[in-house]
Amino acid sequence: MEKFIVRLAFGFAVSCLTCGAAPSAPDRQMIVKHFGDAEFVPVNPAHPDAAQIAVLWGDPANGPSTMLLRMAGATGRLHIHSSDYHLVVIEGDMKHWAQGESSDTAPELGPGSYWFQPRNKAHADSCLSSRCVMFIKWEGKRDVIVAD
Repeated sequence: MEKFIVRLAFGFAVSCLTCGAAPSAPDRQMIVKHFGDAEFVPVNPAHPDAAQIAVLWGDPANGPSTMLLRMAGATGRLHIHSSDYHLVVIEGDMKHWAQGESSDTAPELGPGSYWFQPRNKAHADSCLSSRCVMFIKWEGKRDVIVAD
C-alpha cells in the first residue's frame, strides 16, 4: 500500500506540477525518467551525506527547473529563496513552517502532501523520517539564502 501511495504521489507531482514547466523550444521532446535512474548529487559538496538533488528538467542555477530532493532526518534553518516553488512530498514525513510560526505546531505532511512557497518569504523544513524525498518545481533559479 505504501509503494502505491508513493507512486501515486510521484505521478501526481509529475503530471500536475510539470504542466507549464516544459521546455519552451518549438521542438520540445518528451521527458521520461525512472526514479531508479535519478542521479542525486549533494546540494553542498562539502556535506555529501546531507541533502541531495536530482535534476529532472531545466537548469536550477539559472532558470526554471524540476528536481527531486532527498534528505534524511534533518531540520533546516530559516531560509529564503529568490524564486517561488511548488513541492510534493513523495516519501517520508515532513514539516514546513513560516518565520514566526513553530515547528511544534506545524502539521505533519506525508506522501502526497503539497505546499507552495512564495519567493523571499522565510521558512524552514524538517524531515521527520529516516529519509524524505520531494518533487519540486522551481519557477526561477534555485538558491538558498539563510534568513536573519
